Amino acid sequence: MSTREQVVPPWRPRLARAGLDTLSPLLDVADAPAVPGTWETLHKEGLRGRRRWRWTLPAGIGGDVLYVKRYADTPLSEQWDRARRQVLGHSRAAWEYAVCCRLAQAHINAPAPVGFIERMRGPLERRSAVLLERVPGDGLDRLWTRLCHERAPITRGLARHDLVVRLARFVAAFHETGFCHRDLYLCHIFADIDPLAARPPTFALIDLARVHKPRWRRMRWIIKDLAQLDASARQVGARRSDRWRFLRAYLNLLPRAPRTRWYARRIVRKSNWISRRIARKNQAP
Repeated sequence: MSTREQVVPPWRPRLARAGLDTLSPLLDVADAPAVPGTWETLHKEGLRGRRRWRWTLPAGIGGDVLYVKRYADTPLSEQWDRARRQVLGHSRAAWEYAVCCRLAQAHINAPAPVGFIERMRGPLERRSAVLLERVPGDGLDRLWTRLCHERAPITRGLARHDLVVRLARFVAAFHETGFCHRDLYLCHIFADIDPLAARPPTFALIDLARVHKPRWRRMRWIIKDLAQLDASARQVGARRSDRWRFLRAYLNLLPRAPRTRWYARRIVRKSNWISRRIARKNQAP
């Protein structure tokens, strides 16, 4: 059994003042760690052995908000997926920390990494935890639904077109790093949007634990990412023209380019399959 931890230098003294001289307390607790500050448990369906918290540090040391993810009792199927598609000798927490570092180097907005700790037995992950800084904004699905309900200016006309194009260019820049998300729904894109469209929107990717850099069949994973976005966009009322404008900006091709329609056919086919699966899941008792 081996244990390894890493914390970015600016955060080490701040975590120590908050009661975390080492990250070990994050590994062995069933509930929120007994560390000063406010710990809010974040529930989500299908987490299995994973736990997530929103940790607000004490006001005396800044009151910053960090997100803590802990992995425990990871099924063998997920262990195999990590070893095959991500990294063999380290945990999923270490991988998410590394991905955040690489995206920061590529100037792709994502949670700033704070630190991670992992406990490994050979190639098997026993337990691990990662700490990430908060990103501004809210999930794009929730935010867009609220803005449409309020009939905000950003949801109409040229402002709407500009938002779609900026989102497409953001996703394209992410894919240009070589990474694919594998869970690229609108809820995993945080957006900071001015309802009056007085300033341009900004986006950030979250929930990066399944991100990978495919060596083979990369197009399959790109289409999957784009189809997941398309399916979730349809759920929040995106128009056909919005989706077409997104694809054109993502590809940076002329409207009638054959390549654009090649992508569109494959994305819609996969998006329809995802939508049917979501509908069956929602109808299940």
